[in-house]
Amino acid sequence: MLKQFFSFLLHPNLSNEPRSLSVHGLFVLLGRFLLAYFGVAILSSLAFFPILRMMDLLPESKIATSEIPLSFKLIVFVPIYEEAIFRLPLRFTKRNLAISLATLFFLVFYHVFELYMLIAIAVFIALIPSFITIPASVILRAGTVWQKYFPLLYYGLALSFGILHLFNFENLRLAHFFVFPFIVFNQIVMGLMLGYIRVEYKYGFIYSIILHFLINLPLILLSHL
Repeated sequence: MLKQFFSFLLHPNLSNEPRSLSVHGLFVLLGRFLLAYFGVAILSSLAFFPILRMMDLLPESKIATSEIPLSFKLIVFVPIYEEAIFRLPLRFTKRNLAISLATLFFLVFYHVFELYMLIAIAVFIALIPSFITIPASVILRAGTVWQKYFPLLYYGLALSFGILHLFNFENLRLAHFFVFPFIVFNQIVMGLMLGYIRVEYKYGFIYSIILHFLINLPLILLSHL
């Protein structure tokens, strides 16, 4: 599985028929990628963090405030809305794109609108494909473009996923954005793994949420020790 992942990194592409997994195969998939991620995370932390700290380019971590308890938010909401934004649109359908945009809108304007108003607008955006007819020729052309530029989309969303996590730090300076691949290297790798699982397997979007949850879970448990 990991060998196939590395081959995919060299030539990202959208397979027409995603692979199916048995229950045993799913456990193997999640276990291998979980171990691979934490192995990369440990090695990258040992390699990059001392250098960034020595250069005074390691920002301090911060804890975001929310009406929702942080641990519950990280366990339940974060894997769902981050996967909806960064992984769901990797396979083009008008529904996937609408849901992704609705979730992005919700995230961006979370502290601007009243919650009920925010939910109403997000639901409206998500339902646009249901009540607006889009010509089949437009959908077909968009799907072709998605296929042609998929490698850019795949790597672009993984980098964007990493950049989003840069804002988990405080006291950010311009210099931090120049070295962001080293600060959020783990999240970029995570984005690449989740993106691969999302497009390569049937029900890959669900699998990516589960793996995202499993990666977050140990970090949350350690914070409560």
